[in-house]
Amino acid sequence: MSTKRLWVIAGSAVALVVLLVVLASVFAPKESDAAPTPTPTAAASVPAPSAPATMAPSPTPSLTGTAPPAALTTCDDIATAVFRSMMTSNGWASWPTQDQQTGSRPFDVFYDGAPPGAIVCRWGADPQRATDNIIDLAWAPIDPENAVDAMLTLAERGFTRIDAPEGVYLSAQGPAGLTDPDGWGESYFFTPKDVRWAATKADVVAYVKSPNHAD
Repeated sequence: MSTKRLWVIAGSAVALVVLLVVLASVFAPKESDAAPTPTPTAAASVPAPSAPATMAPSPTPSLTGTAPPAALTTCDDIATAVFRSMMTSNGWASWPTQDQQTGSRPFDVFYDGAPPGAIVCRWGADPQRATDNIIDLAWAPIDPENAVDAMLTLAERGFTRIDAPEGVYLSAQGPAGLTDPDGWGESYFFTPKDVRWAATKADVVAYVKSPNHAD
């Protein structure tokens, strides 16, 4: 083959390569024609949990069986029907003395003093007349913890503890004439809810009651 022919073939090959390069650049996809990058799909928004409905506070149930407020407790409320009948027969009246220095103050000896709601009452012919012919009774609401403290205090003061099915008595033995037939003088009677007091153990049993108890 002649040299001239070889140069013609080589030139044609070069021209073909150049043509292919040009065509490739022409038909190559432009950046704008490239397959679009899929736009990220926003995650479906989850609604924020709604705040729990505010419930109106339930009314606090009232406790039953508790002692009435001191302002509503009267002397007749803590006296049994038997005692009230006796006082009516005597023509005696009653009046509270828990805030008077001249009356009995049986609960002042307790460790924390008289329990809130305590009432001390005196029965006699005339509250304005000084006389020994009177009868004092007392009552107070008390919780078990303070009742235990009070009983320990009374035991330290010489009172004798007497356990009974109905509660616990703390009684003192007094001089003749100031005691009941069994020889017991000043006495306290404790239940799980209250404490009662009288000048003798027999008087506590027969004359003092809780304001919540029917006669």
